[in-house]
Amino acid sequence: MRTNLFWQYSQALCSCALCCLLFSGCTSAQPELPYEEKIVIRGLLDAGQLISDIQISRTIPALDEFSYEKIFVGDAKATITVDGQVYPMELQPRTSTSPLVPYRSLYRAPNLRVVNGKTYLLEVRWKNLVAQAQTFVPMPPQVDSVNALASIVRIPNGMMPALDTVFESTAFLRARANEVYRVGTTLHDIVSGRLLSSRGFGDASFFPSALGMALTSNTWRLTTATVQIMANQIQTRVNIEAYDGEYYQYYQTRSRSGQIGLFSPGGPNIDWNVTGDGIGEFVGMTSIQRPATVRLK
Repeated sequence: MRTNLFWQYSQALCSCALCCLLFSGCTSAQPELPYEEKIVIRGLLDAGQLISDIQISRTIPALDEFSYEKIFVGDAKATITVDGQVYPMELQPRTSTSPLVPYRSLYRAPNLRVVNGKTYLLEVRWKNLVAQAQTFVPMPPQVDSVNALASIVRIPNGMMPALDTVFESTAFLRARANEVYRVGTTLHDIVSGRLLSSRGFGDASFFPSALGMALTSNTWRLTTATVQIMANQIQTRVNIEAYDGEYYQYYQTRSRSGQIGLFSPGGPNIDWNVTGDGIGEFVGMTSIQRPATVRLK
């Protein structure tokens, strides 16, 4: 399950620069801040999926107003190497004609799918800049069992108190060494199969050695599910994601931006895995789902 989140590195750089100006006081002269043009990469390799949506963009000066047009890179020379074979990448065509939907510089390797257990090397050349990144795609997580719990809580509402439902799921897995894991949950209507909610991913956990472990999702509320829970009309699917262990350094340092997403806007001193004339993160991952019947606490 591909995580559909987007990095705005250049926008984050602008925010940092503005903070510095606030602390240094107001001046009438336009400040001159150092600027080094770099390639910016955001790429997620999801096992079983085609290699696509690899964003290749550029930094902009810290005081420039952010726009997708300004960071757009449409003529990068990018390749993916796996098992000694080099595959050229191409700019993906625009998918929307709406002026409200920005045209992002996303690249793909046509007809190339991500395979578990493989190591992928990305190289990007643009102007006189060269950036590289490497990642490993884990094998599917080894999960012994899962469970999902729900509790019905009363919400004060004057003379007409309402009921709310709090969910939480747990996966009992055998973590492999040097991998990162997260656990989340999706809720489906048993009759129609309709997705009711996809939430609750817990924090990422890194394991330097193999270990049996119970990982729990975040708790979250779903006010519309109480009747279905009591009537046993909801099916839970516990999602377990495994990432290349190298990703953990980024995951820890990206929180300095104040964001909580899997891929968040950059902040100061982010530990990227893109090297050379670039910044950013390029990570391999795989995920599985396990069905679970919701049990009331």
